Amino acid sequence: MAALLLVTTLAYSSGKKALDRERQAIAKAEADFEKARAEKGLEGWLSFFADDTADFVRGGPFTFTKEEMRKHLEKTFDPADQLTWKPVQIDVADSGDLTYSLGNWQLKGKNAKGEEVTQTGKYITVWKKQKDGSWKVVADTGTVDPPHSNP
Repeated sequence: MAALLLVTTLAYSSGKKALDRERQAIAKAEADFEKARAEKGLEGWLSFFADDTADFVRGGPFTFTKEEMRKHLEKTFDPADQLTWKPVQIDVADSGDLTYSLGNWQLKGKNAKGEEVTQTGKYITVWKKQKDGSWKVVADTGTVDPPHSNP
């Protein structure tokens, strides 16, 4: 009985360490993703998405390829916008091949009138481990906080 308990404890500890490593890998991937978007624009953004990613097109149907996402974003992506984000929670499936991050984002840019605007919101990003061991985004969406009002 003691041997079974020892094996179970060791397996749990080993599994927990593996999930913690994956959590750290996602935290690093999040930071690298933000940096790539800032430095390389649309191509930096897209480089973190899996080929079979889902795209949530506002007012339109889902798309399920990175190329369809590219076509959609080429119409709306503004490289001058400054998008930053920070995960506040990262959870990894026990299988170690699927994870999600929840966090806050901020976008600074210009509106149609050319005025500086800032938006904030929350996001969820779903990451899937690829065959080569890398992590890629398979779904990413968020909400926009209501505008702040001045008293």
